[in-house]
Amino acid sequence: MKKNVTRFLLLAFAFTFIGCSSDDKDENANVIDITLQEKYETPTFTVLDITASDAGATAKYEWIMTKNPVNAVKDSIVGDTKDLRFTAIYAGSYEFTLNVTDANKKGSKSTIVMVVNEVSNFNPYITKIFDFDPAPGMFANDLYKEGNSKEDVMKTALGRINETNVGYLLDLGGFGGSIVVGFDHTVVNVPGTNDFRIYGGDVTNPAVAKANPPAPGLLFVAYDKNKNGKPDADEWYEIAGSQHAKSTTVKNFKVTYNKKAAGEPLVTSSALWTDYEHVYCENNKEEKYYLARPRGKKEFYPIWAAQTSVSYEGLKLDVDFKTARAGQTTLWYSTPPEWGYANAINPDIDIDWAIDKNGNKANLPGIDFIKVVNCVSEPMGLCQQQSSMATVFAGAGDLHILKKYNLKQDNK
Repeated sequence: MKKNVTRFLLLAFAFTFIGCSSDDKDENANVIDITLQEKYETPTFTVLDITASDAGATAKYEWIMTKNPVNAVKDSIVGDTKDLRFTAIYAGSYEFTLNVTDANKKGSKSTIVMVVNEVSNFNPYITKIFDFDPAPGMFANDLYKEGNSKEDVMKTALGRINETNVGYLLDLGGFGGSIVVGFDHTVVNVPGTNDFRIYGGDVTNPAVAKANPPAPGLLFVAYDKNKNGKPDADEWYEIAGSQHAKSTTVKNFKVTYNKKAAGEPLVTSSALWTDYEHVYCENNKEEKYYLARPRGKKEFYPIWAAQTSVSYEGLKLDVDFKTARAGQTTLWYSTPPEWGYANAINPDIDIDWAIDKNGNKANLPGIDFIKVVNCVSEPMGLCQQQSSMATVFAGAGDLHILKKYNLKQDNK
């Protein structure tokens, strides 16, 4: 009898153990094990890459900010990829939870990011010019002094715009003229708000005719993802502004500027006005024309440029450009774009407007570099400006730093 009882108890214990082990095994089989660093520390205005373990090709990720020390907003979804790029403007302790699902499997892991104030004070304005390439025009050589190289001209240009308080406008010339500039920090992409401001020409009172209305400039932005301190070709994204999807916007518009050969005679079109057939232009819309040089014989083609012919291709915007009165060519009406460009009615830019070459949202954590390109081509006749309205540019400002330290935002 004793043996039977003992045998029964042993069998019962064995079945209980096996059953518990089986249940635990089933329960663990539905749990995704996540590897994630428990704590990070990073300065403000710096992109932090938070990396989690890979849960497989079909896994779905959801990053939730569970604590925000700035505005107390919590439980907000801030990412849907395996890794999270996080940047903060204000110091404090930020807490995140990563939830991972894959079919009937689930996993969750939390981390804390301690954000400290930046060691040095960042400049809210432009601190570098990486390239300055004005297209031919009346003021293409405005900064040039005899013997200057392109690098010399760029140094002069930076001195005119680096604090945006001189009030000096850099002229990018006609269609395709451009400038590439950079900050000494990453301008943070804060959801739901504008991130930086573009300073340029006067676009107030667009119904009033102007002698030299500024052309809008197409904007490209880049995030320094490889941290090499310079804008690489694969890092650029277009800011899709108010004109981007309009039927009047022309894609793949191309203009070629040809400089006359040394010693080639100039053609006078009017003895009174002494216009000259100076720089020959042609575009891919079968339009051909000259930039007429005025009596002062100012060189329109950048003097430091080695080539005698240059082509530019890209988007062309329609600004409804027309003379104020029939028969005169000195005062002009134009319709500036609403937002998303240099010399737009609203000068503030949201980094969330950035798109890739396929038109998809770029989802950048911030930007380090800006490229401004003249995207208007409108012959201006005898007003002697140039064949295309000129884009002017006077720098850019990080709206978050300006706001954080209560700095002046305008350069007017």
